[in-house]
Amino acid sequence: MYRSQFRFLVGVVLVVAVLVIALLLVFRSGSSKPPTTPMASYANNPTAQVSMLIDGPVNAPSLHNQVQVVINNTSTTFNVFQGYDSELKANRTFPMSEAAFHVFLRSLEYANYNSGSNNPALSQASGYCPTGDRYIFSFSVNGVQKQRYWATSCGGTQTYGGNLNLTIQLFQAQVPNYGSLIGGLNI
Repeated sequence: MYRSQFRFLVGVVLVVAVLVIALLLVFRSGSSKPPTTPMASYANNPTAQVSMLIDGPVNAPSLHNQVQVVINNTSTTFNVFQGYDSELKANRTFPMSEAAFHVFLRSLEYANYNSGSNNPALSQASGYCPTGDRYIFSFSVNGVQKQRYWATSCGGTQTYGGNLNLTIQLFQAQVPNYGSLIGGLNI
C-alpha cells in the first residue's frame, strides 16, 4: 500500500515540475530583452533609424489613413498614406543632427522603447482596436529590424511594453507643425 502511494506522490511531483518548467519557458520566450548595445550608441550610424506608424481606424479605403515618422541621424521624414495599400499622399522631410538624434534615442530608452513581447502569435497589429489607432514602433540598423512592437489606443492586447503616451509625444515633437500636418486626417 505504501508503495502505490509513493508512486502516486512521485507522479504528482513530476507532473507539477513539468508544468512549472513549461510555464517558465513560455513566459521567458514571450518577452524580449533590450538590445545589448544602448540605442543611443547608434546615433552616429547613418543606417540606424527608428519609426512610428499610426494606423487609423478600420474604415473605407478612401477614408483610411496612416501617419509615419521615420528618424535617423540626418533627417526626420513625415509620411501620410491613404488606403490599405499605403498610397503616399504627403511627404515632408526635416533636418536632424547626430547630437539631436542621440538625445532622441536616449529619450526613447528612458521611455522603455526597447521593452515588449516577441510573441509570434501577436506579431501583427492589424484587426486589433478597429475603431481606434494602432501604433507600430520599430528600430533598425543596416536595414535589419532589431525590434518591432505595437500598441493600440484601445488598450488591451499589445506587444509594446514602453510608455506609450510619452513615446508618441516624443515622435510627434520631432515633426515641426505636426498638428497642422495631420489636420483633417482620420487618425
